[in-house]
Amino acid sequence: MSDRQLQFRVGLFVMVAFGLITLMVFQFGELTSLWQKSYQLAVHFESASGIHAGSPVKMSGLTIGEVREVALDESRGGVGVILDIQERYLLRADAKAILATSLLGDSVIEFTPGTKSQRLQPGTLLEGQTPLDPLSIVTRLDSKLSVSMTSFEQTSAEWRKVAENINGLVDTNRGNLNEVVERAANALHEFTITMQEAKQTLQATNKVFADPQTQESLRQTLAALPKLANETQQTIMLARRTLESAQKNFDNLQDVTDPLAKSAGPLMAKLNRSLTNLDSLSTELAALSKLAASEDGSLRKIATDPELYRNLNRSAESLAILLNNLEPVVRDVHIFTDKVARHPELLGVSGAIRGSSGIKEPKDSEPRRLPADETKTASPAPKRTPEKNNLTGTKMLR
Repeated sequence: MSDRQLQFRVGLFVMVAFGLITLMVFQFGELTSLWQKSYQLAVHFESASGIHAGSPVKMSGLTIGEVREVALDESRGGVGVILDIQERYLLRADAKAILATSLLGDSVIEFTPGTKSQRLQPGTLLEGQTPLDPLSIVTRLDSKLSVSMTSFEQTSAEWRKVAENINGLVDTNRGNLNEVVERAANALHEFTITMQEAKQTLQATNKVFADPQTQESLRQTLAALPKLANETQQTIMLARRTLESAQKNFDNLQDVTDPLAKSAGPLMAKLNRSLTNLDSLSTELAALSKLAASEDGSLRKIATDPELYRNLNRSAESLAILLNNLEPVVRDVHIFTDKVARHPELLGVSGAIRGSSGIKEPKDSEPRRLPADETKTASPAPKRTPEKNNLTGTKMLR
């Protein structure tokens, strides 16, 4: 065998051995969890003896994760344990974490399966249950046994005193012992009768509760209790909302009435003045009605004298006729004033000298005067013949 073949075989053996070792490490060391997805849960224990990082977490005998970190809980006391649970194992909301210890001292966190359909969310804090320690149980039992023995000794001493008192009573009252025994027998007989009556009462009660109809009624009553409780709660909530609404209404009413209360003084003063004015007005009305009701009053005469009423009616008719006759005169005056405003030359000589454009002039406007040169050079006005004005009946130059 050549050196090259020997080296090849040695290298092949080393590679196979290294592969087997690596496979065994992954198989028995459970290193597959390095690339498995997981989520974290936190558990609080009063004590966590034997728990350390890497301790297994199981449920129903299967390993579902491991302990990631163990630390003291400074805020609440006890121990806080952080668990890495494989993502494929979703724990139920009512699952409980129990710290279990084997006979060899190995500690494991065991989860109960739970029954709810809801699942635990990552990061949830759970309360763990710690198993009882046998040594602590023995210690507690020893302390309780000591207390029990002390109580037993005290009870024995009390019974000893009772026995001594009974012996002394028997020695001093031997003559009354028969009477005491007789009274005790009577009391025992009465007690027996009472127990028989109680037995009969219990039998009657059992018969009542053993009746199927009674049981069905009780079952219906118990079934209706939750509904009754819900209705009572809703009624209480409705009453609370009603009271709150009433309180708001009272507050709003108070906000409205506060300004009225503040202005009550001026309002009362105004009301008093109004009442005073009303009183004076009623007094004046009473006086007026008294005057109207008097025999010498004008209103009474108008109401009772027909001739006076007819005179007033005739006066009103005459006034209406007069107004109708004045209407044409007023219209003629209006036309006359309009013509004079348009042609002022109709009134006389001044109108003929000035002339008119036929347009009304403002009241505050002054008549235009010709300059001196224009007055001298102006040609003399032609001679006009007098003509009678149809409107005024006067003669004017034409």
